Amino acid sequence: MFSFSKKGIAKKSILAISLAACINNVSAAPITLVNQGFETGDLTGWSTIGGVSAVGETNVVTDNGTNYALSPNQTTMAFLDSFGATVNEIEGFLGISSGSLFTAQASGPSANLDGNGGDGGDGGDGFPNYELTNGSAISQSFHANAGDTIDMSWNYVARDYIPYTDPSFSVLIAPDGTAIVDVLASTTGPGLATGSDGISGVFSFAELLTQTGEYTLGFAVTNSGDDALNAALFLDDEAGDCNPSCNELGSPENPLLPDEDDTPESFDFSFIVGEPTTPIFIDPIIAIGYDYIVNSGPNIASVILPDLGDGLYEIYGGDGSFLGDAFADIAFNFDALGVDKFTVLGIETSEMLDPTDDTAFVTGLTFVSAGSVDMSQVPVTFDLQVSSVPEPGTIPLLGFGLISLFCLHKRSQRK
Repeated sequence: MFSFSKKGIAKKSILAISLAACINNVSAAPITLVNQGFETGDLTGWSTIGGVSAVGETNVVTDNGTNYALSPNQTTMAFLDSFGATVNEIEGFLGISSGSLFTAQASGPSANLDGNGGDGGDGGDGFPNYELTNGSAISQSFHANAGDTIDMSWNYVARDYIPYTDPSFSVLIAPDGTAIVDVLASTTGPGLATGSDGISGVFSFAELLTQTGEYTLGFAVTNSGDDALNAALFLDDEAGDCNPSCNELGSPENPLLPDEDDTPESFDFSFIVGEPTTPIFIDPIIAIGYDYIVNSGPNIASVILPDLGDGLYEIYGGDGSFLGDAFADIAFNFDALGVDKFTVLGIETSEMLDPTDDTAFVTGLTFVSAGSVDMSQVPVTFDLQVSSVPEPGTIPLLGFGLISLFCLHKRSQRK
């Protein structure tokens, strides 16, 4: 994983001035849960089962003696320790059918099973994904309208070692009763694979809600195969810190910086994609939009944009066609072949992103396949103090062609 960042660009363009004139913010509402950051110092607003507590900075020691010090975003976070309740009790508590958690952790690729998925038995050359034994969970119900978004920060620590998967989960139950059960992280996969005694780093659980009504959001962490060496899951409203750093280069908290080169008008990156579906994060400067261009390597499969301003962005294809709205922290997927060029617009000028901030606009990308990537990210920016208009040659060609389309799209939303 990676992130982009480059400082000092202040490109002034007709596009930026035109967009500033026609933007009318239209956004989905981000849901704020009761005590979402646990800043009451307790678990007020949440229902729990098993080993769940509200904590400040907490040390987690793994089986091999690694000591992680985890800190909350502010003063308090939720700490789920995988003990205290049986898996059947957890599934009943979350309102999902018996066996749902095991099915979720056995349905994806796992190092235990040589990537073949698990059924609780011998997967061939590897170990099985063992049956889940015990753990803990937390949940909260809330009302939302279709188009709203929900976002929580999480960090998983595996105290155990392979082949014990000890998975952690998110559970979202929609108003119509549909339950979405996903694996956040485990030692071997599915979800983010930490390896033995590993840590996931801080990531975001974010969903676009497509129905209006009462939802339930839950999280769980479990042991597998035994009830020893408990895994830990930390929850907060925003990212906290780890010491030693638990975020690898290319993660949201530790973005990959661009190459130093002689093209100050763009951010240029060269990197290797190992796991195409694992987001690689990139981070540029102050802007109201960006052109993303793959110069060589696999196409981009999806993009994850940061939560800034109204959290709503517009995505355009390389030919200037409008592809859809993108919501903060929620993956926007391109078609099966991916794209080698796209544009993001909709960053409010009021955000005034600090051009010296290396985490100003962290963007996650996944790719259609593994391979070496060389790509550029061209910022669409302007200087509020500028009274003159630059020569047309300084305007990004792709972005300039989107002015009228962008304004029309905004007007259609108002209607």
